[in-house]
This record gives sequence, C-alpha cells and structure tokens, in this order.
Amino acid sequence: MMTFVFELGCEELPSSSLPSLNFQFKQLFAQKLNNALLGYESLSVIAAPRRLGVVIEGVDQASMDKLFERKGPAFEAAFQGDEPTKALLGFCRGLNIKPEDTSVIDTEKGQWVVYRGIEQGKSASEVLGDICQTVITDLALSKSMRWGSGRYEFPRPVHWVLAVLDNAIVPLTVFGIESGNKTFGHRFMAPASIELQSASEYRNRLIEAFVIADFEARKAATWLTIQSTAESNGVTVEADNTLLTEINCLVEWPVGLCGEFEGHFLDVPDVALIAAMKGHQKYFHTRTGSGNLSNKFITVSNIESRDASQVIAGNQRVIRARLSDAKFFFETDKKRSLESRRQQLESITFHPKLGSLGEKTNRVCKLACKMALVVNADIAVMKRAADLSRCDLVSEMVLEFDELQGQIGTIYAALDGESSEVSQAIQGLYQPAGASDSVPSDVYGSLLALADRLDTLAGLFAVNQPPTSSKDPFALRRAAIGLLRLNEHPLLQFDLTQWINQAFDAQPVEAAVSARAQVIQFINDRERVRLTESGYPHDLVMAVQATNGLSTASTENRVKALAAFSEKPEFNAVIATNKRFVNLLKESDHGADQIQPALFEHPSESALHESIINISSRVADAVSRETIPEAISALLAMKPATDAFFENVMINADNQAIRANRLELCRSVRDVYRLVADFSLVQQ
Repeated sequence: MMTFVFELGCEELPSSSLPSLNFQFKQLFAQKLNNALLGYESLSVIAAPRRLGVVIEGVDQASMDKLFERKGPAFEAAFQGDEPTKALLGFCRGLNIKPEDTSVIDTEKGQWVVYRGIEQGKSASEVLGDICQTVITDLALSKSMRWGSGRYEFPRPVHWVLAVLDNAIVPLTVFGIESGNKTFGHRFMAPASIELQSASEYRNRLIEAFVIADFEARKAATWLTIQSTAESNGVTVEADNTLLTEINCLVEWPVGLCGEFEGHFLDVPDVALIAAMKGHQKYFHTRTGSGNLSNKFITVSNIESRDASQVIAGNQRVIRARLSDAKFFFETDKKRSLESRRQQLESITFHPKLGSLGEKTNRVCKLACKMALVVNADIAVMKRAADLSRCDLVSEMVLEFDELQGQIGTIYAALDGESSEVSQAIQGLYQPAGASDSVPSDVYGSLLALADRLDTLAGLFAVNQPPTSSKDPFALRRAAIGLLRLNEHPLLQFDLTQWINQAFDAQPVEAAVSARAQVIQFINDRERVRLTESGYPHDLVMAVQATNGLSTASTENRVKALAAFSEKPEFNAVIATNKRFVNLLKESDHGADQIQPALFEHPSESALHESIINISSRVADAVSRETIPEAISALLAMKPATDAFFENVMINADNQAIRANRLELCRSVRDVYRLVADFSLVQQ
C-alpha cells in the first residue's frame, strides 16, 4: 500500500471558488480511481488559499485487470463457408489475435463476431498521472484567468506542481509545469521551499511550515480556535457553518483573536450588529452567559502576529466605524413609523408589467385576507400585517443591510406598538429563504408568505417569464418549494389550485390560457422532485399527484401509505384490477351518462353496482380523513364483486345500450380507485 500526494501551488485562490473546487476534486478523483480500477483506502482533498490537490492513502501497486469485449463484423460477413473473410481477418489484425480467438454471440440483430479479452492493469504511477491531468481538464470553473505567454486557464496562476507516490515523483506536466517533490509553506511565516522525501510526510511537513492543507481538517481546527478564544475571554460563540466556511477559505493557519467594541452599540438591534460583524468583517459575534449579545467579537487571522494587540486594535477601529453606521441608521429609522413608509413602495417597481411594490403588496394583502377567512384567522390582523410587510424595504437599515429585510420590519413594528401577531408575521413573509430554512410557526406569517409566493408565481408566468433549464432570475423554483413547505402548516393545507386561479385573476395583465396549467405543473414538478429525493418511488408519486390536484399537504401522506402497501401481496391485486378496467375504457366506446339498473342482465352487475355505491362512500370518507390504509382496505373489499363481474359479463355486448351501461359501471369502478390514486401509472 502506498501514499500519493498531488498539489497545485497557486496564487491566492478566490474564497468563493474554493468550496466548489474542494467538492469537485473529491468527486472527480473518486470517480476516476473507481473507473480505472485502482484501489485505495482513503482520499482527502487539499484545498487552501495557495494550494489545491489530494492525498490518497492505501493505494494499490497497480490497477486491476479489466475484462473487455470488442465487437467485430456480422457472422455472415465474417465467414465464407468455414473460411474467415477479409473483414474478419482485418478485425483480428487490429487486435493482434487469430480468428480462432473470437467467438460468436446472438443479438437482436442476428449473430456477431466478438473478441473477449483481458486488459492488463497499469502501474499506480501511470494511472495517477493520467487521472491528475484529466481531473484538471474536467473541472467546471466559474471564473478563470490566463497568465504569462501560455494559453492556460485556471482561477489563479499556477507556480508549482507536486506529485509524489511514496518516495518517487510521478511524472506529469500541468499548465506547462513539470511535477516535482517540492512544495512551499506559509507565505510569511515559512516561505522557504519544502522538499519531500516521501508522500507520507506531506501533512506533517506543512504543519511544521504553518499550513493545514486539508480543507476539512483546517475547518475543524478553525472552529476549535474560535471556540477556545471565546472561552478564554468569558463568552460563547454560535455555530455558523456558512461564515466558518468563508473564513476557512481565507486562511492556511487559523489564529483566533478577540476584540471588543463600546457597550453603547448594544442599544442597536442584535441582528443589525451581527450583520455588520458577519457580513462586512467576517467576525463571529459572541454572547454572555445569560445568552445576551456581548460586546466582544472573534476574528481569525492567517498569521501569528508578534504583537497581537496591534492586530486587535486595528480590527476594533474598523468594526467601530461599521457599528456607528448601524447605530445612525437605527436612530434615523426610529423617527418614522413603518406605516409612514408605505407610500414609498408605490414608487419602487416590482416588475415593469406587474406594477410597483405597493401594487404587489395590495394584491398579496387581498389574497392573504381571503385565505385567512377560510381558516378563521383574524382578518384585521392579517390586513395590517400585509400592509406593513414590505415597509422596512425603504428603511435606512435595510438599504445598508438588505439581508435584514423582514427581521428589521418585525423589530420596527414592535417599536411602533403593533401587536405581536402583526410583528411576527412581517418576518414570516421571507420564510423559508431556502429549501432547508425554517418556516413561520404562526398562521399569519404562513398566510402572508403563501400569498406572496402565489402572487409572484402567477405574475411572472402571466408575463411569460418562467424559469428555463439554466436560468431562474426570479427564484421561482425556490418560491414553489417554499409554497409546498408553507402549505404543510396544520391550519392551512389548502388545495392550491383555487388560490393559484385567484392569484392570476388579480394580476394587472391578461395571462395566456396555458399559463395557469404551467404554474400547476411547475409546482407539481417541484413536489415530485422533493418526494423522489426523499426516497419515494417515482411512479407512486405520479399516481397520487394525478388525482390529488394541488392538495400538496396530503400528497406525501398518500405516497407514504401506498409505498408501505406496495410491499404486500394484495397490492398487485389492486393494480391488476384497476388496470383491467382502465384498459377496457381505453379500447371501448363511451359509456352511458349514468348507470341504469334496469338494463342489468346478470346478478353480478347488480352486485357490482351496489358495491360501488357502498365502497365509494367508504373510500371517500377515509381519504377525507387521510386514513389511506383504510381506503385501500375498502378497495380490496370490491374485489369479489369485480371478479364476478368479469367472469359472468361480456362488457362489449351487441346491444349498444347494454354495452354503454356496462362501460359506465367500469368507469365508476375506476373513479372509486382514483379517489386514492391513479393506479394505472404504477409500474409493476
């Protein structure tokens, strides 16, 4: 077993690119090692500001032998009698084999000559050299640049290439640079070159040179130094993976420092102070033992300074200016109420064809109030929350810290003396911001966010600006996913179809006839992706969606119940019975307008009709209570009647009236099944 290290030495890589490069290196190397049949024990990625690569441990001496098959000419063209033709001889010559080494296989297109052989494995050095070069080629780079006289492209100029397998250099050339066994330590604390005698000493030699090269190891070390720095200064820090990742992409040797600012800044809302520290300076905020925001902050330096106090003092000067701005904005905003800012929304364009933010607010308000009426929520509270929901967008604080929209609105509403329901709902407008973010816990915030997303989807589809496969400038996919999650609130759980129609009706433009169906399909597609990614079978999701409309809150419950039932032998009976009725209806004429018992000729028709009447009400009741297993049991209770019907009755009778009546019986059975799902879409 051997150790391999590969490293590209670069100028400082963009911090925004490093997480993607880290992920791609891991995925590509693992994939290509697997494809090459080269075994290994572990793979870790080197991803730091000045270097990118991998350390692979437990590498086999060589790749495994690989079976292969080469297809030659058709049998008829390969032989003339018992003698090989020129076609076969040419095929054999290309592979350096004899005709007797080939074999004949049967295919859908007839018999063909093939050669099955073994491709000998290659040395680890040869395989790894090829993989390193192809990985570089296959990287998806969002930003790249050229340097020097060459035409090479990479996020930053490459200055050295390290490629060592155990104690031997793996020969390869990347960006015109030949590989070697030299790397470099920290730019300032250990700038000298480091010559490796063995790949296994890579990590330790770099740590001695003040570099933690491994991305995940450095991230863990950074978090530990942040925590220990906070603890030694009597405060605590909250985990923030996004900020931690950003800092990890900026340092090779994390050094935690604690600074502080004047206590009077704590009069400013916490969210504003945190935004100033995090967004502008990449500082971790801290809290006291009681959980209140502290006036201390943690910063991470990329160097061990001889005089840390000077570094801390510099950071304190910078953050003081930022916090002074935040305090000024807060004091200025307090002089006006949220309500006084409402008129300013009329002058801000939401969309050229959909009007201003003020007009959008009006549409959302009306829709939210209609939905509030359905769930018996307080209309006055709903209207007030909707009216004030976007007023903080024109505040000084949000103009400076746009990520605080909604949060500042909630704070300012409370300062204005608005009720807690109104204040909380304003923040709920922006939840969830992403697929994994929390949703509003209150009904008013949920209604407000739901109405807003319905209006956005309806409006953008009405003006024919849906997302494409590659672009989604208005974040409509995120809006649809948010819609699905919001509708799971226990007090909501609407069939969204009617509310989509109402949202379209409220738009200032006339939408194409197809636009409404497009939105419904768009939401269904998002739900199908969400459920299939959760592990539910694709066909079961489709089957439920086909009959459940946009009652999205109940879709997962039905899919889950069907998935559990599909493991039972009775499931196939349900599918087979439904399929038989569906096929009859596809192949036959239309049935009658309604079932006429007077036209029954056999007792099994009457029995089936009675079963339909009894079972349909049981199934409908069970579905309305979302007790899907009970509904399925009711469907199974129809089987004796349906079996007898098929055994004793000819559906396509010569008499047209009798045939139509029997087809209507079939349609009624199918419709009972469709109360649960469209079982014809289930694959067996």
